Amino acid sequence: MKFSKNQIFNKIRTKKAKLILSFVLYLFVNTLSTAQMSLSSVNKEKLEYKKVIKYIKKLDSRYFYEIQPSINDSTDMSTFFFHNASFAINAPIDRVWNTCIYSSPSQLWKGKTIGLSFIYNKNSDNIFYHTDQQFDTLEINQIYFLNLLIIPTVNIAAALITTKIDPYEKVIEFTYIEQNKSIGKQILRLIPISDNETEIIHDTFYKSGSKFRDKKLYPIFHQKAITDLHKKIASGSLL
Repeated sequence: MKFSKNQIFNKIRTKKAKLILSFVLYLFVNTLSTAQMSLSSVNKEKLEYKKVIKYIKKLDSRYFYEIQPSINDSTDMSTFFFHNASFAINAPIDRVWNTCIYSSPSQLWKGKTIGLSFIYNKNSDNIFYHTDQQFDTLEINQIYFLNLLIIPTVNIAAALITTKIDPYEKVIEFTYIEQNKSIGKQILRLIPISDNETEIIHDTFYKSGSKFRDKKLYPIFHQKAITDLHKKIASGSLL
């Protein structure tokens, strides 16, 4: 059976297209398989807080990429509780912003009531432990696993994911993950008061399955935790 030149050319082109498609699919599948760090791969020996170890064991997710924010931009926030606080820092806004973005989170998220256990970066599929020295920058899609000290003998674990970083408006947003006891988000807004003074507005939208917890407990302990955070931001901005 004889084929015309056009038929032969079309067959060759079809085979090439199939080969290219197969190669693209291979790369796609291979990328997915290599970017699926499991929660079980966390080095437990590097985790300082037992509550965080228990917390990640109880998460429904098997892989880090499955962990998602508890809310998004379309969520109706009218049903959430609201907490507002502000902190003044004697430093220019750019210096305060750089402290928030580039400082080691092990130093910022460390105080009497709050401590960083580790960070998982969805972008690079890497883990930053609290003992690690090298930290590049705050990025969207970093998951912060924290230990919160409620009273001297009571700790709870929580996880936040960075969902917004706006260097022009000077806004940083952290959102609780889906499987957190509380869902919602925290928004930090930097506002220049003068050339050498900056105010940080810290707004929190939150709710859980307990009204007593949301009305009576959360505001008290949350205020203590974010006060520790902002003290570190202030001291880092004055260096």
